[in-house]
Amino acid sequence: MAESVKDSIDIEAPAAEVFEVATDFAAYPEWNPNIKNVQIKETDDHGRATRVWYEVDAKLKVVKYTLVYDYSGAPESFSWDLVDGDVKELSGSYTFDEFGDVTDVSYETKIDPGFKIPSMLKRQAEKLIVRGALQELKKRVESGG
Repeated sequence: MAESVKDSIDIEAPAAEVFEVATDFAAYPEWNPNIKNVQIKETDDHGRATRVWYEVDAKLKVVKYTLVYDYSGAPESFSWDLVDGDVKELSGSYTFDEFGDVTDVSYETKIDPGFKIPSMLKRQAEKLIVRGALQELKKRVESGG
């Protein structure tokens, strides 16, 4: 069964800058410790990645999957859905709301790994996902990366 995880964080940067870092998937292994490898498979007319393959250390095992990205809400948001891989379901989105010098970044993802995970390990995995998606993104953006 798919579980939804949602959280938000304030980042001291314009929304456009946060969007740029969040959509630079090739750089994810540089700042998200869970992501080991990324390959951009397709891009759109704007040069944005639309199909991306990932290799992720999910702590219980290394998983590989391909996501497709939808930029119809850009630059205020973008979303993704699973195409294929080692998980049963994976979808999500980032939303960027700028307030002066700060951008409120919301992250939501829905995951079904396709196998049972003990509750404690599941909570730890969710924390790692959100940490990578928000806290590590914040560090990357605010450090000028």
